[in-house]
Amino acid sequence: MNQPGQQPWQQPMQGQPHSQPIQPPMVGDPFQQWAAQRGWRIARDVPEGVLNQLSGSPFHDYKQRAIPLLLAGFYEGMPALVVQIANSYKYTATTGSYFSTTTDRQVTTSKSGTATSMTSVAVLELPSPVPELLVHQRSEKQGGLLGLLGFGRSKGNSQGEPIATVQIGDPSRSTDAFTYSISGASPEYVQAVVTPERLHWLYQSFATYAGKDVQPRPYFRFSGRKVMCWVGEWLFNPRAIDDLLGWANLLTGWIPPAAFQDPAGTEADRQHIPLQQLQLSSS
Repeated sequence: MNQPGQQPWQQPMQGQPHSQPIQPPMVGDPFQQWAAQRGWRIARDVPEGVLNQLSGSPFHDYKQRAIPLLLAGFYEGMPALVVQIANSYKYTATTGSYFSTTTDRQVTTSKSGTATSMTSVAVLELPSPVPELLVHQRSEKQGGLLGLLGFGRSKGNSQGEPIATVQIGDPSRSTDAFTYSISGASPEYVQAVVTPERLHWLYQSFATYAGKDVQPRPYFRFSGRKVMCWVGEWLFNPRAIDDLLGWANLLTGWIPPAAFQDPAGTEADRQHIPLQQLQLSSS
């Protein structure tokens, strides 16, 4: 059962959850209604500097960011955060090719511009830390008519060579096929948490995300006390919040008991600020 958070928004998340009078939700705002019913705090157009209190992926995958929507409260007794991040980047896209009689060779045409991608992430805070583990999409340069080369991604989150990879879909039959890259504190830890069967199940489960006709690619990360689950999609509606929180909570069940005794968990936790101490406004 969700527990009420604290009011007002301008204060940091300090102390234990407790009940306080809830302001009436704005008429026609489903996110504010969702937050009011659960005692969560909600803010829009939050200064992007708030993300500086959160380390690593997915908060720093891009250099240019904005925060259209942020919600904070408690989920199943754990401090929780849900944030939508708008990532801006420059791109160059191949549009076609033609034979130039002037140069007597094939010429490739392209266009450049600025685009925005969305990342919606849920964060839960565990009572005890666990070692670092990241399940993300393997980064590969794409080519061809539909290829995009993005500029503006952060270079500060390199995880080195992955310990394992898992292919989702058949690239010879589907353009939606992709490869998960799995990094972690040790191969034994990775093998205990992540299996191909689990990742295939997780990907298929997200076919119901937000009740929309979309198939997002879910990613997740364990780091210290933080469990993060995210997709490259909008928070379409409050169901998207429930879905991300629910899957993040499910992922906590994948953590083997031995991970809570691993000194690497304490080391990973040093780079994190507890969610209840985050300053979630410009004040």
